[in-house]
Amino acid sequence: MVNFDLSQVGATFRKKDKEYKDVVVPEEEEEDIDASEFEDDEILPQKVKNRRPREDDFTQQRLAALNPVLTPKTVIPIYLIIAGVFVIVGGCLLALASRVDEMTLYYQDCMTAAPTDDFADMPTSHYKYYFHNLPNFDTSPQWRFIDDPNDDFQERGTCQIRFTIPRTIKKTVYINYMLEKFAANHRRYVLSFSEDQLRGAKASYDVIHDSTGINCKPLARSSNGKLYYPCGLIANAMFNDTFPMELINVTDTSNNYPLTNQGINWKTDRQRFKKTKYNYTEITPPPFWEKSFPDGYNETNIPNIQEWEEFQNWMRPGAFDKSTKLIRRNGNDSLPAGEYEIDIGLHWPVTEFNGKKAVYITHGSSIGGRNSFLGIVYLIGGCICCAMAIVLAGCWVMSGRKIADPNSLSWNKH
Repeated sequence: MVNFDLSQVGATFRKKDKEYKDVVVPEEEEEDIDASEFEDDEILPQKVKNRRPREDDFTQQRLAALNPVLTPKTVIPIYLIIAGVFVIVGGCLLALASRVDEMTLYYQDCMTAAPTDDFADMPTSHYKYYFHNLPNFDTSPQWRFIDDPNDDFQERGTCQIRFTIPRTIKKTVYINYMLEKFAANHRRYVLSFSEDQLRGAKASYDVIHDSTGINCKPLARSSNGKLYYPCGLIANAMFNDTFPMELINVTDTSNNYPLTNQGINWKTDRQRFKKTKYNYTEITPPPFWEKSFPDGYNETNIPNIQEWEEFQNWMRPGAFDKSTKLIRRNGNDSLPAGEYEIDIGLHWPVTEFNGKKAVYITHGSSIGGRNSFLGIVYLIGGCICCAMAIVLAGCWVMSGRKIADPNSLSWNKH
């Protein structure tokens, strides 16, 4: 093992350091450095990166917060307030709905059951009245069938219906047709139309027939090679019973009540339905439109679906097998009390599927038609909230504990 003397090592380093200090650097070897060279140089400050968030309440998470403690004293009043609001709203909705007058006249059996020579009372099963100020009103409407000898279709002729309005129906007055047991919500039926055709595009056969999902596959092209316009099951089955442009005043025909087929649908539908770009030689009416277009299309009779509001209403299928669609209205005049007649052209058969069709007359209100469903829902919701408040109050009285009781802490329990 080698032993080092550390004192000798230190003396050696001190000797070397002294020799270095004695060395003199010649003046000519020194570099002349002018301090003025650095006077014009800019000293740029270095940008210090700081990841600290901004100093405000949001980034520093100092926003005011509300942390309510839910206790029976706070929850029970809330339930009661909600119950009170729901009951009041439901009662108002029911009161408004009960003030809407309406009349429903079923005429699907007019061709076979109505007399042809004179008017006769309709069966009690073929009409329904509701006039809120006259609950006992039950004057039977009358009907008569006028046959058309030149028409050989299954459904033909005119059904004349006379009815009595016991009191003035305030505007706006709506004339609707009602269909029952017509399954317009069938999956294949709902998807059978061409959106391209409805928007006015000159869609080819491949587009309207082979599109995924929505297409006109059952009724896209006729046997002569022409495209159906409009194609699909919905358009082909369009309701085509004809309704008049006025209600005839039986006692005074000079005071007939005018009707219109304008403004019977949503204004936004004009943005969806456009006039077609097809040439009349390229298209043909759907099979069930034969009665309206016996010779097919020509240069002047191609329907302009952008202006045809009855068609636009029909292209919005009902969600259930019973549906009502607006076909005439009068927003300018109230319907005075009296006896009126409406003449309906029969073209749309329903007996083959045991269906029903009717004319439905009503008027508008601030919540729409006479429908008590929404009011009943609010009342049920209010009752449920009230029941919950009673249950919570009972549980609190019978088995409640003191709020913030330290004896309920786990470490204080024995």
